Amino acid sequence: MRPTDPFRQEHAELLEHIDHLRHAAREVPRLAPDERELLVARILGFLRDTLVPHARAEEEVLYPEWCTLVGFADAAGPMIYDHEAIVARVDRLAETDVADVDTLQELLYGLYALVGTHLRKEEVLQLPAFDAAPPEVAEAVLERMGALAGHAHHHA
Repeated sequence: MRPTDPFRQEHAELLEHIDHLRHAAREVPRLAPDERELLVARILGFLRDTLVPHARAEEEVLYPEWCTLVGFADAAGPMIYDHEAIVARVDRLAETDVADVDTLQELLYGLYALVGTHLRKEEVLQLPAFDAAPPEVAEAVLERMGALAGHAHHHA
């Protein structure tokens, strides 16, 4: 087992939800306005209550530690930029009228692509540095992130 397996498991769970964004985008034109409103509310609940707190915890804990591991203080800049782009689209989704099907689809597909690519970058670019470090480094990061994001990570 790799020290980062709990991160990877969490990403797998997030990606299941993110995949729903693509299906929702496809479905939006076929839904009645009240169904569309419920769908968008459910998606916003996930994005605001789960995804954004996860991103904030990464910025406060994971990214600074990763910058230390790779020896470059600004290494996480592009990852933080991704978070800003994601949050901007979440805000736009919240502001979009449910009758504006084109914008809803654009934002849902955009979030699907952005978040999926962002999580893949973390797995390919960041997590290997934690796997190469002593296991207690990843464990400490997981515990601190779990506390910030409102959930505990359990180690096998």
